[in-house]
Amino acid sequence: MDRCLEWHRLQHERDTRRLFDLRILAAEEVRLDAAILHAIEHRAHCRESIAPSAPRQHALFGARRPEGGLQAWLNRKRERRDELAPTTPVRNLRLLPCTASLDGPAPIELRRAVMRELHDLDSEVVVVDVGSDNRDDLFDFFAASAFRLLVTSREPDALRATYAFLKGAALRAEHRYGADARSVLARFSGGLVGNAIEASEHEETFHAFSRLVREHLGLPLPVVGCLRSSERITQSIVARQPLIVRRGIDDNVRQFHHMAEAIMNDEGALARDCALDGAPIDITETALPASLERYARKNTRYPVDWAATLVLETGETAVRVRDVSASGAAVETATKLRVGDTATLFLEQLRGQPTVAVVVKNVVPTSNRVGLAFAERGRIPQRLVAAARAAGIRPAS
Repeated sequence: MDRCLEWHRLQHERDTRRLFDLRILAAEEVRLDAAILHAIEHRAHCRESIAPSAPRQHALFGARRPEGGLQAWLNRKRERRDELAPTTPVRNLRLLPCTASLDGPAPIELRRAVMRELHDLDSEVVVVDVGSDNRDDLFDFFAASAFRLLVTSREPDALRATYAFLKGAALRAEHRYGADARSVLARFSGGLVGNAIEASEHEETFHAFSRLVREHLGLPLPVVGCLRSSERITQSIVARQPLIVRRGIDDNVRQFHHMAEAIMNDEGALARDCALDGAPIDITETALPASLERYARKNTRYPVDWAATLVLETGETAVRVRDVSASGAAVETATKLRVGDTATLFLEQLRGQPTVAVVVKNVVPTSNRVGLAFAERGRIPQRLVAAARAAGIRPAS
């Protein structure tokens, strides 16, 4: 497992302002959280990133550390409720890095104090960056209405480590809830981010892993997005400038925006509760319980970003096509659809403006995502796949 992130949303006591925490448990490639933050800037008035262990964000942003460290900031915050964190070059983003020793994690009392203060921050989005030494904090803190993101590569060792980590969460649920564990885990709000892929075909590994986790552990863990290996990522770290604020837009920047939109639009997260705090459970990393090939789709999905129109019996609605395969497509739409609905997909953005008959196969209300199956195989589906493959890795524009 490369990284763990928790995106946390709470309903404030005073209003319905959103509060998110992005929790990073392994801090490689620190630009990821910065990019996600900036991607949702249009929805966030103030954001703060608090790193209780192994802080590196300040180096990326060129921000100063708080005078006296995190404990001193907490003391000032208790005396002055409007105490702010240092500003950064990114509009509306404040950063509170920690001066904790790199020899070990910050004391749990300090971490708990920080978590309590998050509820009083005058922010719409709060990002908490923790170190890998504190990975059990993913379950011990922010029990209510949390959206947890796990970031992993497709390497077998990384997938085994991710599965072991999730199995520990499932065992926590069994110890705490007994026979009701599965129903509690079904309320788990989270997602999987695939990291360092080289080709579109690699994405299916993460989708297959997601299905395996759902079947064996009862944890819903949809794939939120996949990031490609890119020299621009390394360049952004060297330049001390987050990828998302650099010149040019590439596939990774588009993915960051897509992931941020999907999470921000997940209104149901406010109502979901999956508390998994308790004594840590160490799981030995072993082979996955089944082969990923068993859960892989027969047809490769190719990510796209096409504007299209879905023509229904009741009218027309605009959609965004997010991926296509030889058997169907995934679209995003605010229109409420039901499994079994039939329609015609009109792809006016593509040359020749092809149309294809489709049937709704699945609906994910939390992300406004709908899976469509092509009603018939033939020239049009093949043409769509060819167009997606030809797009490949688009250069920065």
